[in-house]
This record gives sequence, structure tokens and C-alpha cells, in this order.
Amino acid sequence: MLSDNDHKEQNLDPSFETLKTASRADLIDAWRKAIGRPAPKHISRSLLITVLSFEQQAKQYGRPNQRFRQALERQVSGKASKPKLQSGTRFVREHHGKTHVVEVDAAGAFIWQGKSFASLSQVAKQICGYHCSGHKFFGVTK
Repeated sequence: MLSDNDHKEQNLDPSFETLKTASRADLIDAWRKAIGRPAPKHISRSLLITVLSFEQQAKQYGRPNQRFRQALERQVSGKASKPKLQSGTRFVREHHGKTHVVEVDAAGAFIWQGKSFASLSQVAKQICGYHCSGHKFFGVTK
């Protein structure tokens, strides 16, 4: 376990194993030294360890570049890039007694009544007259 003197006498970069056995007070002290400000009051022990481990790795290997961080953020937020639809994929929906067919072209555009649209939502808006989710309108599920 780490003592306050250990933190003060060395510029400590605790290993993951050391962090796992450290007291909450030691983790909060390590956070202050690594991050430069006090830890949030109600932060969980596991999050303290995760952030401190990340900071240690970032110091040792460098921080991820912006492109990587943005991709990671999209994954975490659920906004990951959507899979490409195959050319020829068709969406069919009956609306007010009329059948509407939308086809995906080779460039990934949506073709409806001979016109090209960038998104299925744009097609749905043309059909129903107001903005709505194209995936919901056409009944697309994951």
C-alpha cells in the first residue's frame, strides 16, 4: 500500500496492481497529482483506478491522437459509423395507400422516384411531408 510519504518522496507512477490495492485516500491523492485538481467527490473506486491507469499509460506511451479519440467517443456515445448499405438494397413502405420503394445506389445514396437523397430521413420527409426518422418510417431494425 502507498503511504503519503511514498507519494511525496517520489514522482510516483503507480502500477495497475498497486492502484488496485491502494486506499481510497491514496487514490484521491494520486488523482490530484496526476490530473492537477481534486477528484470528484462521489467518484467510484473503480473509476479512480481506471483514470489513473489511463494517465499512467498516457504518460508512458503518449496520448491518443485526436482522430482516435473521436472514433472512441463515437463508439462510447453510440454514434459509431453506420455500416454501409449494399447497392441495390430496397426499402418498401406503404403510406396513404401508395407503395413507396427506395433503393440504395452504388454511391450509397437513396433513390426514390428517380431523385437522389443523402439520407433515408430526407426521403421519408418527402413522402410524409414532415421530418421523421427514415429508419423508423421504413421499419428498419438493427
